[in-house]
Formats: sequence, structure tokens, C-alpha cells
Amino acid sequence: MIINNQEFWAILRANGGVFQATADAITDKTGESITRQGVSQRAKKDKEQLADIKDSRVDVAETGMDEMMRSDNEAIKFKACETVLKRQGRDRGWGDKQELDIKGDMDMNFVVEFVDPDADFE
Repeated sequence: MIINNQEFWAILRANGGVFQATADAITDKTGESITRQGVSQRAKKDKEQLADIKDSRVDVAETGMDEMMRSDNEAIKFKACETVLKRQGRDRGWGDKQELDIKGDMDMNFVVEFVDPDADFE
């Protein structure tokens, strides 16, 4: 093992859970080469800790998005607000598509009919 577990997880966390960046940092620190795949295999042995690192990365992104929504630059502010509304405001009609949540033991048979857009409708 090139480094101990405590060092490995500290480096992975410092690199936001990015396997290639972590492999490069370990190689720089130890002088011994480790591949991205090697980092991935080692990280996946502790799925809970890996999930925590990935959640932390999402927290950082959410903080950045929140800061952009408060920007004085109207173009940046608009794009950030649009992104948040499309993803988190879907239940209020802001999404790009309609989603249907079906629960229960209903028989779900659908018929799809394709309509010729050039045909006249009566």
C-alpha cells in the first residue's frame, strides 16, 4: 500500500472525490505511480465515506449556485435562477418536461398514437 487509509481519504477529500486528481496527488506525494482505476477500487471499498465526499461536493456546488443567484451581473443571475428553477422548481411548473408520479397497483397499459402533423384535423 502506497499510503495509509487516513492519508488516502484526506487526499481524496481534498480533490473532491475526483479519482484522477487523487491519483496524481498521491503520485506527487509518494513518488510511486497509482492509476485512476486503483484509486477508484480503493475508494469503493468504503462506499459510505465516498458518498460523504460526493455529498460535500454537491454542497459546494449549491453554495456557488446560490452566490450566482445573488450576482449583480444580470446574465449570470438569470442563468443561475433558470437552472435552479428547472431542477428544484419542477413541482411548481418550472421544469422542461412534465413528469408523472404513479403509485399503487394499477394496471398500466398505454396506447401511443402517432399523428401526421401535415394531416388536417377536424
